[in-house]
Amino acid sequence: MPRLDALDEEFGEDADAVLHARRRRIGERLLMLAIVTLGLGAIAAQEEIERLRGELDALKNDVKELTEAQHQAAHTIAAMKAAEEDLRRDVPPPYWYSNPATLDLAIANQPQWAGVAPPPRRPATARSESRGLRKREGAAPASPAASPQ
Repeated sequence: MPRLDALDEEFGEDADAVLHARRRRIGERLLMLAIVTLGLGAIAAQEEIERLRGELDALKNDVKELTEAQHQAAHTIAAMKAAEEDLRRDVPPPYWYSNPATLDLAIANQPQWAGVAPPPRRPATARSESRGLRKREGAAPASPAASPQ
């Protein structure tokens, strides 16, 4: 079988031209491999982009639902506060120090029973009789703590 180098010599191709052609074919093959790799990478990247878009849409929906729930909660809280204020206005405070009207000195100086007549007083004779009873009993102490046992 004849060698190919002999044919190259016969047709006048030199070794530099053969080496150049071989390098060119290797370069073309590498370029083709790079293009295929980039194409596959682009396809994989497109799939990744689609997956990320799906996740982004799901997150947007979650944020929208949470925002709506937050607005609804804020509305409910505002309604509850308004109802609480209405109740506070309708129900008197349980303690004197919780009542602002009691703590206001201008209101406190006004007579409390302005439209109501004071309770009837005991007649003077009843008072003098009770005093007389104390005097007749002798020197009995007025308080039980001072009484002898």
